[in-house]
Amino acid sequence: MRKLLYTGLAILCSQMALGQLKVKVVGTVTGDTEGHNMVYFYNRMAKDSATIKNGKFEINVNEPVAGSRAISIQYDQAKRRMYSPLVLFYDQSGTINVAFDVVKGLSSATIKGMPSAVTYYNYNADKPKVFMGARQATITKYGEEALKKGNAQFETATTYQNELINKGYDSVLNKYFDGNKVVSTTLVLSTLSNLSTAQAEDYYNRLSDKLKTTEEGKTLYAKIEGLKNAYIGAVVKDFQLPNEKSEKRSFSEFKGKYVLLDFWASWCSPCRASFPRIREVYSKLQGKNFEIVNISIDQNKQAWLKAVQEESNPWPQLYDDTKISSSLFNVSAVPTSYLIDPSGKIIMKEIGFEPKGGGEMEKKLEEIFKVKF
Repeated sequence: MRKLLYTGLAILCSQMALGQLKVKVVGTVTGDTEGHNMVYFYNRMAKDSATIKNGKFEINVNEPVAGSRAISIQYDQAKRRMYSPLVLFYDQSGTINVAFDVVKGLSSATIKGMPSAVTYYNYNADKPKVFMGARQATITKYGEEALKKGNAQFETATTYQNELINKGYDSVLNKYFDGNKVVSTTLVLSTLSNLSTAQAEDYYNRLSDKLKTTEEGKTLYAKIEGLKNAYIGAVVKDFQLPNEKSEKRSFSEFKGKYVLLDFWASWCSPCRASFPRIREVYSKLQGKNFEIVNISIDQNKQAWLKAVQEESNPWPQLYDDTKISSSLFNVSAVPTSYLIDPSGKIIMKEIGFEPKGGGEMEKKLEEIFKVKF
């Protein structure tokens, strides 16, 4: 069963305070649209559109901060074909030129114009090559069967593949990295899960002092701290966060119990889809040495409060106003959950949600509490 999650590093707006940005996207489209002429330019905060006329379209937007938006096309939706949106990064006023064949899809796109947009696109075009190269090298060395769970060489082969991926991503990132460019912070953040802590620290140290003081620079620093703090076996440092009544709650209050820390957001549909199942699990563990604590990464506190009221979950609700999700737990996607033992030690991490239940976290809870969900 495929896990559902919302990654926080794909299309979300960056938080780089650079003033108002005037971004123009100029598109050139080849191929027969068959009347499906709409182009959409969107992120979680906004959505704009344009119509392809005579093989051309233009979209003009004003952005308060640097960030990214994705392009999708009506043609893909009409044909009901699988597609990945084309994500464009911007960190200054200027023009991004996009060209693609509508029949071949957005994967055929070329990007010119704004340097940061070109860098971001080229970097993300190179990343899949790393994985494919690492996989092929592993198959050549160990055979394809070795990459299947249950095979005697599975652990050895996957370790070898992961090492190649790490080296490859580091090499590609280094190729595009410039410590004076805003886009570089975004590239490091998007690659963090495939970097060692030492590699991540090296990239952070190579950022200019100016970029270190931006919101993304601070987020990168916090996430590096999270890499140091959020590993299996680590003891969770005490923290305080406000609940929906603005009362401070400390993690130490829950020490002595097994605690499931569940990171979510009001805008994360997989998170909210998980709650009915989590409520079932919670009801079966009532009266046992167990507690769930929701921690929201919402930036909009009112949206969080509204969602808390709508969900009415019968366990503590906390609001992450100090970025402990990054600095203590390195949360890069939601939902993400950590299981903490009574001594305060992390014993398991799970990213995503099994829609019908039966995920690894549930199996672990069944093992601990001798129950069946």
